[in-house]
Amino acid sequence: MSMIEKFVSLFGVPDFVVPYLSWFVSEAEMDLVVRLEGQKCSVSEVAKRMGCASEQAQGLLEGCYYKHIVQREEIDGEIVYFGADFYGRLDYMCKFDDSYKLEIRSLKANNIDDERDKDKDNNDNNDSNDDNNNNEKVKDDGGDLLKALDEWCYQVYAERMEPYLEQLRNKEAVDRAPETFFMIDELEELLNSVKDIRLVPCNCRKLAERCEKPTETCLSFDASITDRTYGRSLSKDEAREIVILSHRKGLMHQINSDWREKGPTWMCNCCSCCCYPTRLAQDRGMKGIFPVIQYVAQRNEVKCSHCGACVKRCNFSAFQLGETEIMVNGKPRKRVEFDQDKCWGCGICVDSCVTKAISMVSLG
Repeated sequence: MSMIEKFVSLFGVPDFVVPYLSWFVSEAEMDLVVRLEGQKCSVSEVAKRMGCASEQAQGLLEGCYYKHIVQREEIDGEIVYFGADFYGRLDYMCKFDDSYKLEIRSLKANNIDDERDKDKDNNDNNDSNDDNNNNEKVKDDGGDLLKALDEWCYQVYAERMEPYLEQLRNKEAVDRAPETFFMIDELEELLNSVKDIRLVPCNCRKLAERCEKPTETCLSFDASITDRTYGRSLSKDEAREIVILSHRKGLMHQINSDWREKGPTWMCNCCSCCCYPTRLAQDRGMKGIFPVIQYVAQRNEVKCSHCGACVKRCNFSAFQLGETEIMVNGKPRKRVEFDQDKCWGCGICVDSCVTKAISMVSLG
């Protein structure tokens, strides 16, 4: 088995990524993971396996740790390192090192140039047909690779989350509280309860790229900030601006549901088209369990002007334009229909309603 084959197996690299491995890891980084052999090793052991000085091994291990190529932990007072996996590496890269995206887009640009060249020179039918087939293959690889990365990453996430979801379904004890939607009018209470705030990119939107909503939106707080959280430290005023801007852009706010009791750990300002937890909740029918629903929208039909702003704002199609019309100020409008059973309680519809016809009602 070659070094690359061993690395692919140890690092959990999906088959479709193998031709592009150099975009994600260097040869030296692959060699390190292979030499670890899936074991937990001290710096001295790694140096021995690599045939180098401990200082050199330490430097490589530290660099790879911060790039999510290896993990580390302390056992009996000694720091040991072990291989990470492609899932964690991709999560890091999509947020903090998108060089692989530049490679993919360069590949796609080259495909366009190749197609133009073929159009100009197609005298030799056989050669032209061969070129068409080869270029189409590359074109498919370049055009579909980002989508494939998102789909693969989501499937791995879903598989890893399944035991946790099963515990929630069975109302068993879990090691962390499930998410809940956070109301924008609770923002000051939250900010008053934290000391340290870190802004990090949304890995879901950075990977999925299914919408054009902002990505510099996710917040980590206090104890959840680690040596690999990265991102940018924020003041409370800056954090307030980020959340308010996210709200204006139609992003929902998710937070750990026990934040009042145990303190907030993170806030994901998310959309339903990209957000992995929200996508998973819909795919697995986990509404009300994951995330926890604490509020539901209520509409005053007398106040409703049927302007349709809530239809554009809602992530779950609770508000929709109906087939019938209604006269508003002497002009016909499509009637806005509201299905409360489809509401997930995110609350972002409220501010879009200029007539104040929508309010959030607590389910507690």
